[in-house]
Amino acid sequence: MHIKVTYMNKRINELAHDLILEHIHSDSIIVDATTGNGHDTLFLAKHVKHVYAYDVLQTAIDHSKLLTKDYQNITYLHKSHEFITTDIPTYDGIIFNLGYLPGGDKKVSTTLETTIKTLKSIHQKHQGFVLIVAYPGHDEGLKELCFIQTFLDQTKLSYRIIKNNFESKKQAPQIFFWKY
Repeated sequence: MHIKVTYMNKRINELAHDLILEHIHSDSIIVDATTGNGHDTLFLAKHVKHVYAYDVLQTAIDHSKLLTKDYQNITYLHKSHEFITTDIPTYDGIIFNLGYLPGGDKKVSTTLETTIKTLKSIHQKHQGFVLIVAYPGHDEGLKELCFIQTFLDQTKLSYRIIKNNFESKKQAPQIFFWKY
């Protein structure tokens, strides 16, 4: 197992997008496991062949569709990301932006339970890359971050953690990245 920790002075989503660009190409099929307000979905749609965008919140899907209305290479799935490996037979990568919908109800967020199920099924499939932005600044986010770290340590995968010096918060978001 190899762990590389990087500290950067960019916003966390910029760092995530930079890393994604290193691992995608115009023929890539990418899953946005948490479409949220659609910013990652839009970014991906500009660079890849097809994006599968998941979210359990219809308001997130609606907002993302509005933002990406000029792109025809997106399939929206109004369901939990725990169904990715059964819904999509082949993909080149999966991205997660865990937590709650920015500007939405902070009580509605991704959960440790579905994150565990999803990561275990992705690990069994051993396909593509996985990028997760985890937000430990709220209780569920801290649980998810701790689980991801433990899960990766137990799998013996080589992975990267990117932490952001730009964020002044005590519990700043972190990126986890690995390839199968």
